[in-house]
Amino acid sequence: MAGTRTSIAEQFSRTAVGTGVAPEKQTVQPQRQAEPELPIFRAPESRDRAERLAHCQGAITYADAWAQAATEGIQQQYLLMTSGAYELVREERLWEDSGMASFDAWGKSLNGHGADYMNKVIRIGPVVRALAPVTKRQLQEKPLRPLVSVQRDHGDDATRACWKEAERLGDLTSQGFLKAAIKLGYKVEVEPSGRAPAAAIDPARLSLTALRRLGSSDPDRAVKACDELLRELTAFKAELAQRAQGTKD
Repeated sequence: MAGTRTSIAEQFSRTAVGTGVAPEKQTVQPQRQAEPELPIFRAPESRDRAERLAHCQGAITYADAWAQAATEGIQQQYLLMTSGAYELVREERLWEDSGMASFDAWGKSLNGHGADYMNKVIRIGPVVRALAPVTKRQLQEKPLRPLVSVQRDHGDDATRACWKEAERLGDLTSQGFLKAAIKLGYKVEVEPSGRAPAAAIDPARLSLTALRRLGSSDPDRAVKACDELLRELTAFKAELAQRAQGTKD
């Protein structure tokens, strides 16, 4: 029957699933996704060695890009599905019904993933859901950690704005997302290490660190960045002075 196919990500954004629900009553039915096709390699007709080499290099480059795109899409949908499922099992303690002693033991028995991994996927789930409409790139847990507090405190639109800014800057790493969030005015919390409490990133120190690093590799760009930062700080200082004056009047 013809119709519009919906991805796992799209389905998951508006439905909930649980392995305890009878298959015929589940809102999201497991689907076998059609495998994308990669053309079979064919040798070029040209006997020119340079042309034959170029043909082979082009085929390999195309295959690499195809494989990367396919992997990124699969990883994103995997996180979208498993984050919600893991969270449901954890919050409702459904793992107890499996006879396991803990959430950790249940996960390791199911697919080898312990509580630490599952909790990370749960934590990053809202970020992945927020970014699903704007990117099909592979989304991994560690680089996206700075966006967890942005999504929690400011919502999906702020999360997407940070992604777009980091993408514009060409830095989709954890540092790139930190810089993007701070530039857009969002306070970012560092993931706790061991028992240490979460700490807020100091925008001024982060910017200075970045400028020092840039200065060691590209002094001219660093000077321009300093000038831009000084202009922004001067304008902000004037704004603060006006606010302070207003409170005295």
